[in-house]
Amino acid sequence: MEPSSDEQQQRQIIDEATPTQTTTNATTKINKQIQQSNPGVPPQGAQYEYLNHPADIILHSWGTDLPSSLCNIALCMFGYITSLESISTNEAESNEHGSHMVAEGHDMRSLVYSFLDEWLYNFHAFDFVANAITIEEINLDKWTVVSSGKGEVMDISRHPQGMEVKAITYSGMRIDEKEGRVDIYVVVDI
Repeated sequence: MEPSSDEQQQRQIIDEATPTQTTTNATTKINKQIQQSNPGVPPQGAQYEYLNHPADIILHSWGTDLPSSLCNIALCMFGYITSLESISTNEAESNEHGSHMVAEGHDMRSLVYSFLDEWLYNFHAFDFVANAITIEEINLDKWTVVSSGKGEVMDISRHPQGMEVKAITYSGMRIDEKEGRVDIYVVVDI
């Protein structure tokens, strides 16, 4: 039995709406890339981790001193937003969006908060994700830190989307300093 003209029109509409093999292959390729670089999973050798929290996530970083632990906590945050392995270094974007980030506080906790908040604000304003951060200057008498980062502007077609970090919090924030090691714990609102 021949399909009616209405059925033929419906099949034509469905056929036109069905993605081509090229589109399917491109989608499969993107999905495989995303699966290979998971946001929220620290790369091997990273000096940070993600700890469970009832409603949010705890960022935990460590380093031999405060500057290295600060750099690692910012990378930890960016690694939750997207896979840092997928971020390349674009010098022009790094110079425009990742240079001379100034954070000020009145004590250690407020300095850590301000440092992360500056990087998060920069991400929300410009979509800039740093895959490497350096501390240019730190002054614990004035509670200031100046940092710069290398990376690029996030492009959802090339960078896997992790979780949105909405805000930095003081809740549960801890800075543990021991001989040769500094650990920073920060709860972020997701």
